[in-house]
Amino acid sequence: MLVIKEEKINDFLEKLREKFEVLDITKDELPFKQYFLPANEQMFPVPKPPKKFVIFGLSEIDLEALIQLDEIMSKPKEDFYYWRRRKQTLVIGLEKDMKKLAKEYGEFLEEGNDTETKIFNWQQSMRQLLLDSELLADAVEWSHGHKIWDELAEKCLGCGICAYVCPLCYCFSLEDKVGLDDKCSRCRKWDACTLPNFSKIAGGHDFRPTIKERYYNWFYHKFVRAYREYGKSQCVGCERCKNQCPAKIDIQEVLKTILDDYGKFLQTPKS
Repeated sequence: MLVIKEEKINDFLEKLREKFEVLDITKDELPFKQYFLPANEQMFPVPKPPKKFVIFGLSEIDLEALIQLDEIMSKPKEDFYYWRRRKQTLVIGLEKDMKKLAKEYGEFLEEGNDTETKIFNWQQSMRQLLLDSELLADAVEWSHGHKIWDELAEKCLGCGICAYVCPLCYCFSLEDKVGLDDKCSRCRKWDACTLPNFSKIAGGHDFRPTIKERYYNWFYHKFVRAYREYGKSQCVGCERCKNQCPAKIDIQEVLKTILDDYGKFLQTPKS
């Protein structure tokens, strides 16, 4: 596996900047979605169209996530604000094109270290689970009453970080403001179904008042609802949720536990 040497990334990008305006996302903790679906975005009055730009550094996994996010933001109706940015963007991925890049930029490349290889192996293992989206959907839906959600509710802080760093989480809330000069504006902001106010409605009723219900809902959306709507899980195994979770929850281990117990359930003789 080839990687760009950290100390030479800037030199590499300078060569690209000779032709393009480049946004380097190789060091960003937040995923690429921040450029198409900003954390805080003015919707009204409609801002000026964005300038054309290049996003550099998407891995093969993120490129797959971008294709999925494009589909999500196209159905059932195109998201105007997402697509006005998306259509102004040229995206450069690395992994599949690395051999071609090595010929011209070989001085910037070296073999990956043990940590990078370990990350790669985790991602490959997770992606193996994702191959059978139908099985995951059946297992997660079956697990609604499983004890694992009580255990995770004790660990989960309900901070929403898993949703913020996920390239395929797109939930948002709307906020309207009116100034003393009678000018008004509307903004949409990142939100997460694991946060306590997300499912509250007028009158203060909350459809999912406990962290157990909210965390299960996050899994349900990714692996059950997404499969029914798009035919695939809304997860690409990027590992961001695992790496950034302050409670150290590993989504892969959760799914393996559910799948193991679901398999035992299927094998249990029915009376």
